[in-house]
Amino acid sequence: MKKVFFKTSDSLTLCGIWHIPKTETKKVVILAHGLTVTKDEDGIFTELAEILMQANIAVFRFDFRGHGESGGKSVAMTIAGELLDLHAAIHEVGKQDFESVGLLGASFGGGIATLFAQDFQTQLQALCLWNPCLNYDHTLINPILPWIADRNDIRKQEIKSQGWTTVGSRKFIIGKALYDELSNTFPYKALEHIIIPTCILHGTADTYVPHEDSNSYANALMNGEFISIEDGEHGFKKPQKQREEVLEKTVAFFKNNL
Repeated sequence: MKKVFFKTSDSLTLCGIWHIPKTETKKVVILAHGLTVTKDEDGIFTELAEILMQANIAVFRFDFRGHGESGGKSVAMTIAGELLDLHAAIHEVGKQDFESVGLLGASFGGGIATLFAQDFQTQLQALCLWNPCLNYDHTLINPILPWIADRNDIRKQEIKSQGWTTVGSRKFIIGKALYDELSNTFPYKALEHIIIPTCILHGTADTYVPHEDSNSYANALMNGEFISIEDGEHGFKKPQKQREEVLEKTVAFFKNNL
């Protein structure tokens, strides 16, 4: 592993980690994490990186602004800002001599990856989404699952009165700018414009992002597949069988499409 720091177009410093196979490779996968977590994605990104390296595929994972070791405050993060971060990551990867680039987005990072791929898919050869947050209304504005639904009215009032609120068990702070964006941004609509190979994996036991969303929106894919992970939880932390299935299918997808 090699840690690097790189700049965004709006002058923030981001932190990334390279995983480079011992044998020369022309293939790389960029990993985009979810909201409140980091470039490790609670460990599964690190695990995936090691397995991809065994398949002779390089990996670049990084912290979005306001997360982990990257600059910026979480209260100031926005969808537009995270898209700038992904642009910067693509640019950093472009400094190396890779010929095939894959992108994997998890949860909130899945929505960001989808929005990016819609407009810049000429820079990508394959897109993989884990439990992607494709409908912000269902997950963050008027959540239909337990993750933050219990204090949603309080959260809306906090945004109105103080300009920020917290989400999740980590009490991650988000600001009004992000909250306003959520109402006017629709990653699921971007899917129908993506023509590169795309794979969506979503656990049926997800209590954060509705499995039904991915199942429904996957119909819009022109060149993709939807894989339902029976009893898989959000982040695929457990059960172990489901975690291994996701890792296996993800690696197979990139091996076949990069």
